[in-house]
Amino acid sequence: MGFSDKAPADKTSAGKSFNIRDIKSVIDSEPVLSEEMLKFSEWLSAYYIAPPGETVFLFLPKRLNIKSEHYYSLAADYEEKLNSLIDGSDDVFDVVSLIKKSSAMTPNFLVKTLEKKSGGNIKSVLNFLEKQKIILKSTGYSKQTGDILIKTVHPLFRKEEIDDVILSNGIKAKRQIEFLKILAETELFSGAGELSEIIKKGKFAYSTAEALELKGLIKITDERKSSSHGNFYQEDKKDFELNAEQEYCIKEISASLNANEFKSYLLYGITGSGKTEVYIRALAVAMEQGKTAIVLVPEISLTPQLIRRFKNVFGDKVGVMHSKLNDSEKLHAYHSIKEGRHKILIGPRSALFAPLENLGIIIVDEEHDTSYKQENSPKYNARDAAIVRAKFNNAVVVLGSATPSVESYNNALNGKYSLLEIKMRVESGALPEIKIINLREKPDKTNSALDFLERIKVKFLSHELIYAIGERIEKKESVILLQNRRGYHSFIECLSCGNVDMCIHCNISLTYHKNAGILQCHFCGYSKPLKGICSACGSDRLIPKGTGTERVEDELKKIFPKAVVERLDSDTMGTKYHYQKVLNDFRNGSIDILVGTQVISKGLDFPNVTLVGVVNSDIGLLLPDFRSNERTFQLLTQVSGRSGRSGKKGEVYIQTNHAEYDLFNKVKEHDYAGFYETEIMFRKECNYPPYSRIGLIEVRSKDLKLTENTINNIYKRVAGLNTEKSLIILPPAQPLFSKIKDYHRYHLLIKSPKNSDPSGSRLTNLFRLLNREFPEKADLRIIYDVDAYSLL
Repeated sequence: MGFSDKAPADKTSAGKSFNIRDIKSVIDSEPVLSEEMLKFSEWLSAYYIAPPGETVFLFLPKRLNIKSEHYYSLAADYEEKLNSLIDGSDDVFDVVSLIKKSSAMTPNFLVKTLEKKSGGNIKSVLNFLEKQKIILKSTGYSKQTGDILIKTVHPLFRKEEIDDVILSNGIKAKRQIEFLKILAETELFSGAGELSEIIKKGKFAYSTAEALELKGLIKITDERKSSSHGNFYQEDKKDFELNAEQEYCIKEISASLNANEFKSYLLYGITGSGKTEVYIRALAVAMEQGKTAIVLVPEISLTPQLIRRFKNVFGDKVGVMHSKLNDSEKLHAYHSIKEGRHKILIGPRSALFAPLENLGIIIVDEEHDTSYKQENSPKYNARDAAIVRAKFNNAVVVLGSATPSVESYNNALNGKYSLLEIKMRVESGALPEIKIINLREKPDKTNSALDFLERIKVKFLSHELIYAIGERIEKKESVILLQNRRGYHSFIECLSCGNVDMCIHCNISLTYHKNAGILQCHFCGYSKPLKGICSACGSDRLIPKGTGTERVEDELKKIFPKAVVERLDSDTMGTKYHYQKVLNDFRNGSIDILVGTQVISKGLDFPNVTLVGVVNSDIGLLLPDFRSNERTFQLLTQVSGRSGRSGKKGEVYIQTNHAEYDLFNKVKEHDYAGFYETEIMFRKECNYPPYSRIGLIEVRSKDLKLTENTINNIYKRVAGLNTEKSLIILPPAQPLFSKIKDYHRYHLLIKSPKNSDPSGSRLTNLFRLLNREFPEKADLRIIYDVDAYSLL
């Protein structure tokens, strides 16, 4: 991938000859991808075993494509040939006359313009003129920008001149006079107004505006529509007084920015410690130096507070890019960055590929979050890739988290990253008190509200948690409840035959959604109505199992009928701004209890929240994945950090059936260091990251036999190549979800110890070899995942 100033002398490649073709047209005056971006793209392709085309398109909006179009122009001797025609219709002369007004015109434009006028078959006229060589057809290439263009009216007179303009131009048409008067009344008169708005207001025909333009009174242009991100979340700008730990962090980061040197920092700060303010001060230093910045967040719709705080400080310098934008809005954001209007870009992992020049700093907020890992090719990790891009730009990278990934914390302790710590909350606030509720123990009989609690028959809510919620409602304080599972019930089981309805496309049970009255698969979206009888034996002895957010919300409304309860999960976040509206209402006190999945555990700061409850903390804890403990610790610590972030005392109630697990003690004691020490010993003993790289080969096919044969053949080939036993190869196995969307799945897990393969080249070279030897087919997918994150 690259460019050359000279044509190659040897016109062969891979034994095949090729011809050098002329350049038809130059689309861009300068390269779309800079040299640095091409270099970064090449690294992504090489390290993550992805085709170069896939990695290049990470840097380009979907609608930034090239289109070809035919054009008609007049031949040099068109007049002579036209005069020699024996029979020239009016349509022939109309076509020539129209093309003469411009150097070239498209067939579509000619047909659309002239057929409306004459009613004739303009396509046949064009074919005739082309055969006579009066007009010539050529192909042009242009960039298909996909911009949203709006017709804009520009008045060419002053507001106070309206009566003189009508009189002096002899305008007598009533509709034209009305158009001008409405235009004069618009607030945008001094600049430009949308033509559609004026036409709608006065119920005008478009021809009215065209007639006024011909008279030179207005000008109609196509303007690119500006993209509004509609951040409904509101928060006043605050002035923060930094503590000594924050000051030190900013001093260290600023020194690296001033030195124009590449350096990686791990900013480990407990929840509520003011990491965002450190980000803002560091960005301010970068802005003073004329540099640009990227701020990565796990999911942009989950961090409206962060965006608002950045915009409060940096205004329009802040751009936002995320998955909720449509293609045209993404393209607009891309142009704004290219044109230098945005100096700071906030977004999820895809924002890493923004075309920012003079990049000074990359911030990865919540660096531990799994959403930074892309699950389709190229399967890059944005956190790791951010470090590489920063290195290419001699930029600073800051990885921030209250619960750093084991790998990042290990890198910091070993000196690969510089460790910055903030161990105290802002304004000397206290961390919340965490209580572990063992659901296997009987309720406390001495509770003063026993009569009230005994009447509540909800197994998944302990008496302690219900009582604590009631206290907060009485005090007009806010409550957050986490249940990391959607739906009403996890599944429906038949007592007569034991049948559980499964997805017909995936090997997973269907979740019951009460509001919709359906059983639904959360992988492929397949659903069917719940009929009330078993689909296998016809029995009506069906019982629900498991609890989702929908049921938690429903039961809370019954227990606390006067409280306002709202639910936030992917089922309720249907619109682009619903999440922001709910958070705004929650902050303003319009909502008393907020129930949700893990979306409510990240990046939220509500001063009135004094209670956080975790309904079932065991979800995910027992999954067959070596990162299960780490993810559970991170989730519980993060959601606990939402409580007590102001002067009010905060409490957290975590419900579990496995209170004996040491992990819960570490969460209760806010002991990340203790958790890390236990976890790193397990990782070392089993040779998991950070002591090795995990390579995962996944084979998918709708044909189960083909899937099994292919994975076994790959396994035999890998075992044969591993003569020095430098790789640890586990036998092929089906993952927990062995079929998704009709595709059967098999995994081959390979560990590459870092003591023998520090750069990972042995693993990546093996994957490249296998990629050549085992090509994909129409009914077979083979996916290579370097630094695999999920084994499910």
